[in-house]
Amino acid sequence: MSAYPVDSLEKLAGSIRRRVRLVSLLEASREAGIEPLPTLRLHLIAYLANVLSPVWDMPSVDGSVLKRSGGPFYPDLQNDLDRLVGLGVVRVEKLRHQRIDDDRYRLDGSYRLNSKLAEPILSYLNTMPDEAAASRFVRELVLALSALTDEEIDRAITEDATYANPNIGVDNVIDFGEWLSANYSAAAAEKVGGLVPTGASVGASEKVHLYVRHLRKRLQGGR
Repeated sequence: MSAYPVDSLEKLAGSIRRRVRLVSLLEASREAGIEPLPTLRLHLIAYLANVLSPVWDMPSVDGSVLKRSGGPFYPDLQNDLDRLVGLGVVRVEKLRHQRIDDDRYRLDGSYRLNSKLAEPILSYLNTMPDEAAASRFVRELVLALSALTDEEIDRAITEDATYANPNIGVDNVIDFGEWLSANYSAAAAEKVGGLVPTGASVGASEKVHLYVRHLRKRLQGGR
């Protein structure tokens, strides 16, 4: 019998999954030339990775998020990011206080990997088929987003099929994979992928790129 409560083991497993996702995401941002990532942009990309995971036939690291007017923010992911900073795996730059409301502030910054400490982690992840596949997915998503301007990336959430759903108001939980399966973003990515000429081969990578291109078109006023 385990010496630890089941819920504690589940929390630990969730924390490990988030840290792995963060390392992969920050490595992808380095490769795509969009590092360092400001806090909210990092959380936004993590959200898109979660909501588009089904396109790659893999589960989301987090299947729900609180809808905020300023975009998605995962407290648990931020805690894990802070731990990676404390371990030296992630470097934080431009640290500053960001006002949340009249009485509250939070520490804000921009993040990049410490390549020297992250390299052994990345090498090990590449020996694990599931994690290697997840890293490829994150890399494709970040590469797709790198074609957008910083402003377009930050505003992409306003056109995302799940987050921008008008039936879910601000300060309500968006559940797209925890208990419910109302993942409109993954469905939209599949639909956009189906619009290519008949006979063309459209894989998961192309669907992700097409969905991000669709978001950009909507941001620029297209439909």
